[in-house]
Amino acid sequence: MLLEVIKPGEVVSCRLSTGEELVGTLKSESAESVELSKPLIVGRSESGFGLMPYMMTVSPESIVKISLEHIMTLAKTNEEITKGYQKQTSDIIT
Repeated sequence: MLLEVIKPGEVVSCRLSTGEELVGTLKSESAESVELSKPLIVGRSESGFGLMPYMMTVSPESIVKISLEHIMTLAKTNEEITKGYQKQTSDIIT
């Protein structure tokens, strides 16, 4: 089985041991932790799902460090969600 290589700067999805799913830009990965830039949490509503700030009390531009003991899965985010994430986190106004 081949594992997909994930490089810093790519948009990734991360499932935490609490059940939360995050989408963010991978900044770095070590033997102890993963750092995500502009992390958003996936939330559900009656109309589907959306992306919301992971931490409401920090700057949206923050980089968060998450211990690997709390990460169950890390993978590249699919193209459709990546586009939505990039649109929501971009500084460019369209």
